[in-house]
Amino acid sequence: MAKHPHRAIATTLLLLLVAYIPETIAAPPPQQRITTCFASSPSLRRSAPSSRLQSSRLESSVQADNRRSVLRRALRASGALLTVAQSSPSRAEAKPHHEGGKRAASNTAATNASSPRSAMNFPRVHPGLRVGDPSTDVLCEVFVDFACPYSRKLFTTLTTGSEAVLDTYGGRMAFTFHNVLQPWHHQSLWLHESSFAIKLLYPRSELAYWKALFADAPNWYDKEIYGLTRAEFYDKIAAFAAGVVVADAEESDGTLDEGEVKAKILQYLIPPLQPGGNFPPEATKALGSGPNDDENAVFPLTRQVVKFQRKRAVHVTPTVFFNGIEQGQISSSWTVEEWTEFLDRALWA
Repeated sequence: MAKHPHRAIATTLLLLLVAYIPETIAAPPPQQRITTCFASSPSLRRSAPSSRLQSSRLESSVQADNRRSVLRRALRASGALLTVAQSSPSRAEAKPHHEGGKRAASNTAATNASSPRSAMNFPRVHPGLRVGDPSTDVLCEVFVDFACPYSRKLFTTLTTGSEAVLDTYGGRMAFTFHNVLQPWHHQSLWLHESSFAIKLLYPRSELAYWKALFADAPNWYDKEIYGLTRAEFYDKIAAFAAGVVVADAEESDGTLDEGEVKAKILQYLIPPLQPGGNFPPEATKALGSGPNDDENAVFPLTRQVVKFQRKRAVHVTPTVFFNGIEQGQISSSWTVEEWTEFLDRALWA
């Protein structure tokens, strides 16, 4: 009773209302009206016995209807009280005015602080690969999937070759390549997860990794990796990514150990509770993931990217937005010349 006083009061009220329903219903007046009709009408006086039987049945019916109506009102009132009782915190919970209440509030705050994922509702890492000049007011957003051959074609046109669009226009505008996870390519998620790991661990090699992964994409398409388990795929993609990072570092006069790079990448890919799992402690602050999660360390970023893609209503890849407006006329078959004509007009060149 002391633990849930509101609930006990509501239950008691319900029982009292049900017990006193018969006493709360006054005798209905239809009998008086029917008797008056009998006295004023000869035809009704002749049929008085049957009419009295009918009026008796009517009276019983009215009483039953009244009982049901009162019961329904009582149930609704008691249900509302129960709802309020269940949703209202006790005084100790609402206002910890004694030492025990303060300790309880402190423990609750500590629990919330130790659960970063449940408290996080904003992206801690900007989604996508950002290149070019972000200080300008011109932004071209390209939504692509590593497992999509059409995305590969468009990305290559924009970023690769002596006349790459990115090289020509990167100083005058910004480009953002957004990850799009397509569920009909089951390895799509794992490919994008590898790019998330590179983004977090080796951001300077992010563009180099995207270029290398799209260039090597045919080796990661459905038929090529069909027989691989998730663990085998992670091991293979981590080795590939490590090779790209080490090669990119060597071009920048840096040296990295490929085995160590691979091990760090696998820390973010393998779920911590699975064989080989080794949760990276820094991921808690960077992403909001934890060492006791069922999924891997980059899972929060995966959720954010998928939510971003859905909010932008992107379904097919590639999809291009220019300053926030979708450009449906742009396709993967566009040449450098077509991109040049489009961007020159957009930039008032």
